[in-house]
Amino acid sequence: MSSLQGLPILRELVPEGLLYGGTYLIEFEPHSLWFETSFTLANYALGQGIKTQYHTFMRSLDEIRNSLRKLGLDVSRLEQEKTLFFLDSYTVTTGLALAEHPETPTNRSVNLSEWGESIVKEFKEGATKAIEHLHIDDDLSVLLQYNDERVFIEWWRTKLIPAARANNSVGLHPVVTGVASEAFYKQVESSSDGIIDFRSREESGRVEQYMRVRMMRNTTCDSSWRRLRLLGTGEVVIDADQKTGELGISSWIKGKRE
Repeated sequence: MSSLQGLPILRELVPEGLLYGGTYLIEFEPHSLWFETSFTLANYALGQGIKTQYHTFMRSLDEIRNSLRKLGLDVSRLEQEKTLFFLDSYTVTTGLALAEHPETPTNRSVNLSEWGESIVKEFKEGATKAIEHLHIDDDLSVLLQYNDERVFIEWWRTKLIPAARANNSVGLHPVVTGVASEAFYKQVESSSDGIIDFRSREESGRVEQYMRVRMMRNTTCDSSWRRLRLLGTGEVVIDADQKTGELGISSWIKGKRE
């Protein structure tokens, strides 16, 4: 199985890369740098010619496009070339406009039963295409406002994971911490190919941002916490000046997700 390699931020933590066909869980705190990191990763991938799909639940497509343009991407060209593709589950939840592609199941509904039926139909019709690509969601936990935890877990296990395998995608699927039951997190974690954490912490009167790769299946990883820095361009980088001894978060991370 091939892997997606060479993305800054992840390159240092997962040297062998993320496996195509893999489903990777992101657990992030609300004030962490996950959203900015998601744009940064999309920028890196597109810069290497990797087909990238960005699925928004939290922001309009105009906001997403502007964030990517700020990083220097020619968004219009990339969309025309079908190197960059958007899924929009934000517009349907606001009811203020029509989605750009209402024929796409994720753009017209946030009902996971309907999404599941669409995936089953694609499998039966042989419509799935195994084209290596990166798929990034901004916040899947929005779906818990419209579907209960049991439905989400079943969709994750029986639809999302098989679809990722069939479509040969690297899927980064984030859920915010503290909004679901402990059982929910444990069940989703147990079926994921990897888990990445994004945290924020107040230190000496300012908020510091961290990430770590908690676990990776079938490959090696560096699971130490890394401090992140947001540049003026909107890019997120690992702080090169960080010293491991400065973190002092071993007791903090053992606490609750909230």
